[in-house]
Amino acid sequence: MGSNLRFEGRGHRIDFQELTGGKSIMIYAQHEVLKDLNNARVATGGRVYFEVENVSIHDFDGDRPEIHYRKDGDNYELSCDFIAGCDGFHGICRPSIPAGVLTEYERIYPFGWLGILADAAAFLPKN
Repeated sequence: MGSNLRFEGRGHRIDFQELTGGKSIMIYAQHEVLKDLNNARVATGGRVYFEVENVSIHDFDGDRPEIHYRKDGDNYELSCDFIAGCDGFHGICRPSIPAGVLTEYERIYPFGWLGILADAAAFLPKN
């Protein structure tokens, strides 16, 4: 089991079984992970918003924190019971957390991630 990558006009075989001592791998593209998470959210009656602008967090440590954003020229506010800052290390939540109250949780998984950056035409799957 492995993958073939091509760059600089040559093929390069990556033998995953050899590199991992025979362990299996799964290739799960980030856009497929995102589709699965969005579909799960919508299936439970939730909504997912894309291409919002001017996102800001207010009263993060208060009783009713809020998320403000702009979509399609209109301003919106979400009043929350709490905000879970799961928007990544460089997201809007981390810098909005008041000094001295940030709690970080880390989980080490028994697998690694492989990222590949390619200068290639976009792949648009058919629905």
